[in-house]
Amino acid sequence: MATSLPWHPLLPSKTKPHRLYQTNKQYIPSRHVVKVQAFRRSDLDGFARRMASGEAWRDAWRSANSGFEQFVYESKKAAERIDRRYSVSRRLSAVAQSAADRARVLDRDYEITQRWRTFTLDFRRNWPRYRKQLNDFLETPLGRSFATIFFLWFALSGWLFRILIFATWVLPFAGPLLIGAVANNLVIKGACPACKRQFVGYKNQIVRCAGCGNIVWQPQGDFFSRGNKGSSPSSKSDPEIIDVEFEEK
Repeated sequence: MATSLPWHPLLPSKTKPHRLYQTNKQYIPSRHVVKVQAFRRSDLDGFARRMASGEAWRDAWRSANSGFEQFVYESKKAAERIDRRYSVSRRLSAVAQSAADRARVLDRDYEITQRWRTFTLDFRRNWPRYRKQLNDFLETPLGRSFATIFFLWFALSGWLFRILIFATWVLPFAGPLLIGAVANNLVIKGACPACKRQFVGYKNQIVRCAGCGNIVWQPQGDFFSRGNKGSSPSSKSDPEIIDVEFEEK
């Protein structure tokens, strides 16, 4: 038996009204979009003109020079502060003095300087013979093979690149010193005793005074140093040869 009941929808229960909490509105200022241009046509043209006129190089050199001077000044001041605080110079001088005294004692006991001087003289005297023997050995097949193997080992072991890197850092400082030492060994400088005028010349050439024309320097083993043997009559009209005291620089 079917029964029919009327359907009554459920009434919503009384609830508290929902409150919408509105947060305070934050006003964000509008941003202005700026187009950044790294280089313009005028900038490139100006840079090209500066490069052509050399002004850019002068500015770069001036800034590099000022930066280097500032670095040197700060390094010097830092070294002075460290020296005043820790007495580095005094300690280094004391260590150097003690090391020099110890080296002199060892040299006197074992005659190191005398032996080294004897070895260098003997090696210098026999160097032409050693060089000839070495060249003769390198011309043989065994010598060529040995030279090739040594070069490959020297290049692949890394010693070649180490020497190149070391030379890259050392030669800018040691190169001028070596060039100066070689130049001083090849150049003679002094004063003419007749006219007191300074002269400069090479040791392997005859140097004449520019003032009086006298010969102030002549290399050893030339025509004049061998005496008058085989001299021609025209040599009598040559200027007088005088002895001078010279100083080497």
